[in-house]
Amino acid sequence: MWDGATDIAGADLAEGVDHTLTVWAEDDQGGKSAEITRKFRVIHNRPPAISGQDGDIGTINTPPSLTYTVTDPEGSTFTVTEKINDTVIRTFTGQPGVENTMTIPHDLWLPLEPGVPQTLKIEATDSAGIKSVRTYMFTRAEDRIVFDGLDFANLPPDLLDKFTTDVPARRILLTPDWTIPPGAVVLVEACNNAFDAQPTWEDVTFHARNNRGYLFLNQQKTADKWGVNFRFTIEKGTATDPIIVKGIGGAFD
Repeated sequence: MWDGATDIAGADLAEGVDHTLTVWAEDDQGGKSAEITRKFRVIHNRPPAISGQDGDIGTINTPPSLTYTVTDPEGSTFTVTEKINDTVIRTFTGQPGVENTMTIPHDLWLPLEPGVPQTLKIEATDSAGIKSVRTYMFTRAEDRIVFDGLDFANLPPDLLDKFTTDVPARRILLTPDWTIPPGAVVLVEACNNAFDAQPTWEDVTFHARNNRGYLFLNQQKTADKWGVNFRFTIEKGTATDPIIVKGIGGAFD
């Protein structure tokens, strides 16, 4: 309530109790209208409500999937933002009471350091800028590293050509840049008929671990061309030190 530029009621009317507003009109001759009285209560703008409770998801080895709903007590519009360690996953206009699902995309999940606490946040901000936050903690655990091989269906043509051969490759040398502690279990495989629906994978673990060339045994294919591919799986096993894989180089002929 204002008289010109003067705030008559002030900004500190008590919240949740009855207040009385009386309105009348007077002219310059002393005439006065009947009074009209209204009672009201003040409820300050409240932040959107996010379902659930803050918590710790625990130690996990796959991206979590969290469902939640958001409502605004005043029916205001609101925006929802999902974050992993303050990196925005997505932002969208919220719909009251509609169930949303929050997960971590693959490209944001992979860089998360294992054994270190991570933070997931759901933020809901109404049209007046009032925000509420729901926070979840978790620790990523990894007990295996898997590379399933080059995805020939989606390789750029110039890169695909580098792994395509006119005849079956005879030898392959893989030179991994890795740190494999005692107790870890390693399997490295390679094939020279990579375009087949079921390539003939050959175990080259010993040769890869010792930087030695491997002679392919396979001389058969069902596809219309030959190609070279490789894959590896490293499991933690009884190892207590970190397993680090920076990349794999090599050659074949």
